[in-house]
Amino acid sequence: MNIAAGASEAKDEPQDEDLDETVEILERADAKRSGVPLFSAHWHLFVPTTVIAILYAAMWIVLVAVGKIDSNLARMFVIVMAVGVPLLTAHAFLRYQTIRLQVNENNVLCHPGWPKDQPVEITPDLISSIVVKRGLSGLVFGGGTLVMSLTTGSKMVIADLDKPEEAKAAIEALQA
Repeated sequence: MNIAAGASEAKDEPQDEDLDETVEILERADAKRSGVPLFSAHWHLFVPTTVIAILYAAMWIVLVAVGKIDSNLARMFVIVMAVGVPLLTAHAFLRYQTIRLQVNENNVLCHPGWPKDQPVEITPDLISSIVVKRGLSGLVFGGGTLVMSLTTGSKMVIADLDKPEEAKAAIEALQA
């Protein structure tokens, strides 16, 4: 009888899949109300798409001006502007909406952005070093990439993050 009671108690204990559901990153408004540091994507994520759209449109205008509107090159520019630019914009928008880094009292929740669907929970003792990297658009507009080296030998990279220095400082304060 005790074995059955023990078995029923074991069923009530949380399973591994139940534990995965507890990892939740707050929305921006909820994080602001609760005071939890939440870092999200920087708008410079849209810069490459904008540059591509401007360059292809400018080249198409040049071809129209020189009378080569019926050329294969002009058709290619139109196809890129009609198909490629909207796809790049959708990709940038999905990444902009899903990149998050949340610093809690006991852990760091990271969501590197679309297409990854689940956040990763990292305890501060697993982080051996933190580096902020910036590309050209990050230097010009702000934003950057936060690279956390873990004691397991792997790295957690959160690209296109807004205020990466503040995120690094918040994680280092958590480690202290």
